[in-house]
Amino acid sequence: MRPSDGAMQVILLITAGVVLGMLVTLVVQRIVRHRRELRRAELDQRIRPLVLTATVVEDDEVDALLEQVRTLPAAERAHVRRTVFHMLRDVTGEAADRLRAVGDAAGLVPRIFAATGHRAPSTRADAAEALGLVRPPGALDALCVLAVDPVPEVRTVAIRALGSFTEPEAIDLVVGALATESGVPGSVAASALLQQGGAASDRVRRALDDPDAGVRHGAARVAGLLQAPGAAEVLARLVDDPSEPVRLAAIRSLERLPASSAVPSLLRTALSDDPAGEAAAATLAAMPAVWAGDALAQLDAQGGAAVRRAAGLRRQDAA
Repeated sequence: MRPSDGAMQVILLITAGVVLGMLVTLVVQRIVRHRRELRRAELDQRIRPLVLTATVVEDDEVDALLEQVRTLPAAERAHVRRTVFHMLRDVTGEAADRLRAVGDAAGLVPRIFAATGHRAPSTRADAAEALGLVRPPGALDALCVLAVDPVPEVRTVAIRALGSFTEPEAIDLVVGALATESGVPGSVAASALLQQGGAASDRVRRALDDPDAGVRHGAARVAGLLQAPGAAEVLARLVDDPSEPVRLAAIRSLERLPASSAVPSLLRTALSDDPAGEAAAATLAAMPAVWAGDALAQLDAQGGAAVRRAAGLRRQDAA
C-alpha cells in the first residue's frame, strides 16, 4: 500500500529538516573548531615566549616569572600547562627543572594527580606520562598504581615513565613488565631498564634466572649494555636456553660481556642448525683469541658459509 501524497510530503519535509539540521550542526562545529584553533594560536603566540623565558632567565628572576604565571587568567594558565607538558618531552637538565617550576605555578601538578583516577584510559595514560616528565613529590607512588592498571596501554605508558626512577620498587615493576603476559611491549620495558642504568644491574642479573621466558629475554637484552656485574656466567648458561629469543639475546650480550665458559655452547650453536648460529659465530670472533682461538679454528674447518662469514673467516675456496 503506497502512502498518500500528503504523507509523502510530510516524509520529505521531515527528511529535509533532518538533513538541514545535520548541515547546520556541521557548520556550527566547524566554526567553533576554527574559533578554538584561532584562540589557541593566539594564546600560543603570547604564552610560548613566556614559558621559553623560564629556560634562560637568571636565578634571581625566576621568582618574579613564577609569580607572573600564577596571576595569569585561568585560560592562559591552562595554556601554560599544555605548553610545559609538551616541551618537557624534549628538554632536559636545568631547563627542564625550570619548566617544571613554571608548570607547578600554573597548577599542573594537582591536575596530573586528579587525572590518574579518571575513568578514561587515555587520560590516565596522559597522567602517567606527565608524572614521568614533571616528577612531582608522590609521582612514584602514583606510577606504581598505574603500572598495574587494568588497561595495557596505561600500564605501558606508566612503565615507560618509571624508567626515570631508580628506586627498587620502580625497577621491580619494570622487570615484571618484561613477562610474556604483562601486556607491555618488551621493548618498552627493556628501554626503561636501560634508562634506570646501573641501579638496575643487580636486578637484571637476577632476572636472567626468572622462570618466565619474557623476563629472561628482556634481561638478556640489556645485561650486556648495562655491563651488569656477575651476569656473564649466567648469560653463558642462557646460550642453551630452550627459548630461541632468549638464546639470541644472551649471545648478543656476550659480545659486550664475554665469558670463557660460553665458548663450548657458542661453538655448538654455530655448528648446528640453530637460527642463532650466525650470532654465535660473531660472538666467538669478538672474544679474546686465547679463549676462542681453538673454537674458531674448528668453525673454520667445519662451519657453513654463513657462520664462517659471520665470524670473519676466509672463504674455504680462497684458503
